Amino acid sequence: MTSLISGPRPRPTPSTWRSWLLAIPVLATMTVAAAIQGPFPPTELPDLRYTNDFFPGTLYATNVPNPADLLGFPTGERAATSTEIERCFKAWSTALPDRTRLVEYARSHEGRPLHYLILTAPQNLARLDEIEADLRRLGDPRTTDKSQAEAILARTPPVAWFAATIHGDETEGSDAALVLTYHLLAANDQDVRSLLDSLVIIIDPLMNPDGRDRFVKMIAEHRGTTPNLDEQSLLHAGYWPWGRGNHYLFDLNRDYLYAVHPETRGRIREIARWNPTLFIDAHGMGAQDTHLFGPPREPINPHVPQHRRNWENLFSQEQARAFDQRGLLYYNGEWAEEWYPGYTDSLATFRGGIGILYEQARIAADGVRRPGGRILSYRESVLHHVVGAMANFQTVKAHGRDLLAGFHATRSLAVDPNGPYGRRSFAVLPTGNRSRLQALIDTLQIHGFELHRSTRDITPVTATDQLGRTFDSFTVPSGSLLIPNRQPLGHLLAAFLEFDPKLSADALEDERREVLRTGGSRIYDSTAWNLTQMFGLPAVTLASDLPPDTEPLGPAPAPTPQHADTPPPVGWVFTGADDLSVTAAARLLERGVQLRAATKEFRIDDQTFARGSIVVTRLDNRAVTGNLAALVHQAGAESGLAPTALRSGLGVGDLPDLGGSLFPLLTPPRIATAGREATQFTDYGFTWFLLDHRLAIRHSQLDLNNLGDLDRYNVLILPDGGSDIVAPVRDRLKDWVRNGGTLVAIGDTTRAFIREEAGFSRVRDLPTVLPKLADYELTVQREWLSRAGPMPATTNVWAYLAPTKIDYPWQATAGPHSDEKELKKRDAWQALFMPAGAILATRIDTNHWLTAGCPEPLPILTGRSPVLMSAEGADAPIRFGYLVNAPPSPVKPAEEADTPARSNPNPNPNPNPIPPGGATAKETKDKDEPPRVGWAALPPGTAMHLRMSGLLWPEAGHRIANSAWVTRENLGRGQVILFASSPTHRAGSRGAERVFLNSVVLGPGLGTSPVVRP
Repeated sequence: MTSLISGPRPRPTPSTWRSWLLAIPVLATMTVAAAIQGPFPPTELPDLRYTNDFFPGTLYATNVPNPADLLGFPTGERAATSTEIERCFKAWSTALPDRTRLVEYARSHEGRPLHYLILTAPQNLARLDEIEADLRRLGDPRTTDKSQAEAILARTPPVAWFAATIHGDETEGSDAALVLTYHLLAANDQDVRSLLDSLVIIIDPLMNPDGRDRFVKMIAEHRGTTPNLDEQSLLHAGYWPWGRGNHYLFDLNRDYLYAVHPETRGRIREIARWNPTLFIDAHGMGAQDTHLFGPPREPINPHVPQHRRNWENLFSQEQARAFDQRGLLYYNGEWAEEWYPGYTDSLATFRGGIGILYEQARIAADGVRRPGGRILSYRESVLHHVVGAMANFQTVKAHGRDLLAGFHATRSLAVDPNGPYGRRSFAVLPTGNRSRLQALIDTLQIHGFELHRSTRDITPVTATDQLGRTFDSFTVPSGSLLIPNRQPLGHLLAAFLEFDPKLSADALEDERREVLRTGGSRIYDSTAWNLTQMFGLPAVTLASDLPPDTEPLGPAPAPTPQHADTPPPVGWVFTGADDLSVTAAARLLERGVQLRAATKEFRIDDQTFARGSIVVTRLDNRAVTGNLAALVHQAGAESGLAPTALRSGLGVGDLPDLGGSLFPLLTPPRIATAGREATQFTDYGFTWFLLDHRLAIRHSQLDLNNLGDLDRYNVLILPDGGSDIVAPVRDRLKDWVRNGGTLVAIGDTTRAFIREEAGFSRVRDLPTVLPKLADYELTVQREWLSRAGPMPATTNVWAYLAPTKIDYPWQATAGPHSDEKELKKRDAWQALFMPAGAILATRIDTNHWLTAGCPEPLPILTGRSPVLMSAEGADAPIRFGYLVNAPPSPVKPAEEADTPARSNPNPNPNPNPIPPGGATAKETKDKDEPPRVGWAALPPGTAMHLRMSGLLWPEAGHRIANSAWVTRENLGRGQVILFASSPTHRAGSRGAERVFLNSVVLGPGLGTSPVVRP
């Protein structure tokens, strides 16, 4: 037996130097003199050598491959690559087949495998399939009676899962996984043997191999001949787009809600397979920090099972004791809360396990000098994860049966008819957007939720819609998707689908005080995420268990053409009600097929087609090489949306005919995305992913500061973050737009174009137009009047005598705005309270091509974004605030007169007050303030719904209401499209995403004036 895993780090020998030089790119510019004389060895840094063993005094078996031999360097000396990690795990699984099982559970976008290794005693491994089945039965109390559950508890070891490096540049966790795995397999230690007798341990060493290898490459690029201890150095910090995200730069630790990426989807399946009792998620944080572990502080999501709350302090205390024994510093709580349910450890928690987050001071290489002068080495940083994991494993071993019983009790509560989810179901109502609904179904099914479909209309039921309106007699249409909350995964389901979870009173007060004290937020991620709202699908919550007349959801039917192509049709239609119509259009345009887009709903061949439908006519495509019908059906097969053949081009009545002006020709998009450096790498990645996976068409990626020949493109996308675009670049973009380009700018990047001095856009940011609010208010009134405003009396219209009185829309405001000084003061105050991610209701211009395929109200996730003000000369197809007719206000006592009535189309009005930011235009006459929501008056007789989900302070509601979420305006022959917040957020905002896809695919044809050449 020899001690091989660790030990004092010796003075580098010539062979060690050779290995280092093989791992690090040689400096190509080395002078001849330097080549003869050096490289010199680095000067001594004794504190850089962390000489303590990971497991002092432990002897290791020689028949287990040593990681130092497999890697070529001592474990924890530097960050191992994904290939090196894979080499170790394959060697161990080959050497110890009676104690290990290696599982490849996914492949990354770049083709790298993701593995986990199961480690346990031989007697456990021999019955691993039985253990898996027992845990599955324990997780569904509907199929397991009390005696069966007791038998399972008596014979089944719990599963403990250690997962690392979901952020690729937080590297220590993967190296800790190497240390842990070797120790558990090779240690000649009774405690270790007892641990494996009692547990099934899963080591998931690298959750983001693409990001890690990208960052390890950055380390190699910036490593010199001497260790660097400055965390500001590129050696430690890296450069854009850094290593945090995966191939598409997504933060995979936020992806569990939407399950977009293969890494996430594979892990979700395996977590569901093994139902881990413990799930450790090892991360890194700022280099000058220490170490954080659970439990988190408020706000805590209300659906976190009580089981986790019951055990979190014991795990924390025993982990703290292990750290104290090593003299390591740590803390818990502080910045770490548990509101957003889409984190890695949260997934295990909501499924009934114990999820624990680790955050270790991140050291990319060598070490970092701390404020007191002490050096924290990479190896010592790795140690923290190792010590924490072993402590948590021991806690599970000591309390395994009770922990499994708590898991069973959590699942039992979720299926209890008298439990918290006993009388609640969610219904997603039928929609013409079949692909979007199927995408939601896919997301729900990957998590293992039980789904049903109504086989007939179900009525009457009590239902609450996404605007918070309650209906006592609601009809659930036949074909609705029904999801009962009462199912084994009820806690997770509620966390994903509850429309509007609310912070506790204490958490809300703490958040308010934090905003006032620092201008920041105590909430780490978005405060809203409801899946049906993010997908832009209408849904209601039913105050009942699963209604009768339902059936389990079967597989989606394959799309079939509506008409055969014989005789040859006039053309084909891809319905604009479905998002895939844009995908089909993009692919057909790329193949040279000419297309038209319907700017109005039309009816041909006894079928009605939505605005935004894509039309292919034989006449337009006489010059197409090959079989046009085959190309159309190929696009349908690729996109998943079958085309409908048309026998005629004649519309019904006044509805459009195919040859009219309401079917303009589209221009093939030639798309580029420009970014780098100042651009938010995540938003850049969202855009990149959508172009690759939602459209699957060619596009280019440009450096914003080196744009090259812009004439190659007619669509240029500028993702969020690049607000400091230098004037020469902005001027080039202006010329390009004037010549027919479509510029799409997102979030903070819009600020570069809405400054008056830029001369680029008529849109402005709210703080810059406070003296001119009356102009913007009039625009809002005019838009509403054009859509739903009252008509003048016909007797007045046809009167012979000249009118003596005219009503003007600005008279409805009941008074002028405050003076500029007061308005600036108010706006600065309101800006403090801008949301940390809230879902707001918006109203849409149903005649604008950008809003094709969008329902109303359209839920939009927004945060601390620009408040876009659009008046004459710039369209605002989507504005914040959904307007409805206000019910008559009942007579109220004087002390209640300031509480506005809430709109509700249900005959029984909802007694709840309007949510923050909501208001009606029926205000008491003795109020000092005019009847305005923020800067704009409500049209007479209307009420506004604004907040749908998440935390929106009233101050922020007043600031955002009536502002534009998206604008479009002409500039020369081209157009500028501005989004206040990201329409591509995490590839999960399907409703907002449709507007973005419309902008880049339909935009060059519908919004610009290209040069017509003879």
